Amino acid sequence: MKMSKLPDQSKSIIHERSAMIDLGKFSNNLSPRVLFILGLVDLLRGVLHTFFIHWANDTYAHLNLSANGQDQLMLLSAFGTSNLLTGSIYILISMKAKELARPVLMLILGSYFIGWLGIQYAGIIPNADFLGRYFMACYFLVIILTLVFSKNDK
Repeated sequence: MKMSKLPDQSKSIIHERSAMIDLGKFSNNLSPRVLFILGLVDLLRGVLHTFFIHWANDTYAHLNLSANGQDQLMLLSAFGTSNLLTGSIYILISMKAKELARPVLMLILGSYFIGWLGIQYAGIIPNADFLGRYFMACYFLVIILTLVFSKNDK
């Protein structure tokens, strides 16, 4: 039955129902929205790694600071500084260059993958717990799901 032959009340019900299940409106600009949230997350990570470095180590990383402890904390803090930078850049892109959000999400995954390959190549086997890796697994999962569900983002 064509829409034009339906009574007005039926048309409004159909429009209401289709609006309820239409994910198209939500999935529009999904990549910039997620990139904005990841920017906030990176800012938080930066603050924790830089200003609450001892708490972050005691709570998540569990680095053994008995050997070169200050050097390890310096590296953790430098990583926090880079998180402050990436978080700011992600937020800026999500607000001012939305069309770059999806490629940036792909770059994030690719960069971390290359970093992981470098760690494998160097033969580094961590001794610490690095509990933040579980958080990062969720971070990557969010990016992957965003890329899958926003494949039509423009």
